[in-house]
Amino acid sequence: MSGPWVQGPKRTRCIMPEAKIAGSDTRSICQHCRESVPAEHLIRDGGVYLKKHCAKCGDSEQLISADAARWQWKRDVYQYEPSMGAGCSLYCDSCGHDHKPRLLFMDLTNRCNLNCPICLANIPGMGFEFSPPTSYFERIFVELGKRTPPPRVELFGGEPTMRDDLFELIAIAKRNNVPVSIVTNAVKLADEGFCQKLCATGVDFLVAFDGRDPATYRRMRGTEVILEKKLQAIKNIEKHSKRKHTLVCTLARDLNDKGMRDHFAFAHEHRKLFRRLFFIPLTEMWEDGRYETRVMTTPEDVEHILEEAFPGENLEFFPAGLLGYVLPALRLFGTERIRFAGVHPNCESAAFVFSDGEKYVPLTHFLKRPLHDLLPELVTRAKRVNPRLEQLARGGWFSRLRGRLLVLRTFGGLLLGAANFKKIMKGSRFFGVLKILGGLMIGRRFSEQLRKHTHIQDGVPIVILPFEEWHSLESGRMKRCSSAFVYLDPETDEVAFTPFCMWCLHRREMFAKIAKRYGSAPWAKASGAAPVEAAAK
Repeated sequence: MSGPWVQGPKRTRCIMPEAKIAGSDTRSICQHCRESVPAEHLIRDGGVYLKKHCAKCGDSEQLISADAARWQWKRDVYQYEPSMGAGCSLYCDSCGHDHKPRLLFMDLTNRCNLNCPICLANIPGMGFEFSPPTSYFERIFVELGKRTPPPRVELFGGEPTMRDDLFELIAIAKRNNVPVSIVTNAVKLADEGFCQKLCATGVDFLVAFDGRDPATYRRMRGTEVILEKKLQAIKNIEKHSKRKHTLVCTLARDLNDKGMRDHFAFAHEHRKLFRRLFFIPLTEMWEDGRYETRVMTTPEDVEHILEEAFPGENLEFFPAGLLGYVLPALRLFGTERIRFAGVHPNCESAAFVFSDGEKYVPLTHFLKRPLHDLLPELVTRAKRVNPRLEQLARGGWFSRLRGRLLVLRTFGGLLLGAANFKKIMKGSRFFGVLKILGGLMIGRRFSEQLRKHTHIQDGVPIVILPFEEWHSLESGRMKRCSSAFVYLDPETDEVAFTPFCMWCLHRREMFAKIAKRYGSAPWAKASGAAPVEAAAK
């Protein structure tokens, strides 16, 4: 298709007059030929569109936010400059830019024991099997183990638990001091024996759980039977694991959005098990006719849906990348890495909730001022003091002590003035604050001080993750991406990285090349491209 047309969520329509956002020139991926092309951001009818200019296919555009005001606020509070993303070509398979990723994903297989209609990363979606031999992954783990510190690796798929050598791969990662997590649909973890054995390895899980309504699974996963398996798996993990894990929900308007209040109630019931709550906007990656949604769901849609799950409260989201501004201060108190620190303001967004003993309440429950008022001043102060904090952090214990004092002097007044101590403190407000500050100065963890002296208990971050959405890719986001897929490049035979959301453009071709060069695991060769297991088993 060429000419001034829009390919929207479910229809094609003519582009209407729009307002261009100043300084928003970027690069994106043409929705037709999938080449890197110039693009710009437009505001129309309260939404933000990414308009792409392809010399071969003509203009096209994609809705990237249903809330233009909030999308722009994230850039403003971040003090984002378009020049931060300049110079990215989106040719991630050949540019050689070192993203220094803090989090890596490793595709183990495209086998899966489900056949979700929304998925293209399994055997039915690809048309061939991808299951490299153990030696392929061992080489990657050995190289990652040489990094200081080694990055965390999330084992991905397909379904990672379908690998016969999964326990061997975990052991190899441990030998190389590479921490690993498993992203799983949890179906196999409903088998208590298997779950117990896997929990004994000490890995943590990112468990896919889309709510407690069977109809959601019937529409999104192709069968409602797996809900009971997931619930049993969570019971098994709770029984056998000594770690805390992550609950991952794929969320879409008019699909499971009405069940989010119950979802948070479920998470609160299992708050000793789940330390993070991730939400992924359902991204339309499938081929026409394979699956239908009534409306598109953008990250800002997800924010509004989750805010509505806290009636009478003020759940506030902010760009997760803002955490990069406070990381120099947190390092002086023992926090070395934050997963999303420094990412693009229009990528991940976050909020915090805490338990009041009966339910989760937002962070703003304990504040006298909304975060939207606090964050601009916090960012301004952080930018002013961070060079000095980074210098002090490199010194000895006395320099670090001076750094902690500088942190308290810089941020203490702002945060203390915003705190609602009547709701926060267990006992005396004055002495409670002194105890917390004293504990921090001698190196105690902030979370430990909160548990001991305040009503702020069992804190959980809520994170919204834009997920492999090639149709709305832009160069500014990719240049600042802190997550990547790791693999052996079949052409160079060396470990390579591709930014997370770019991987979907290269995955099928790269899988085929990897399979051709490195072959398949022996058990995969013996069984061939095994049929997908029925979820109802």
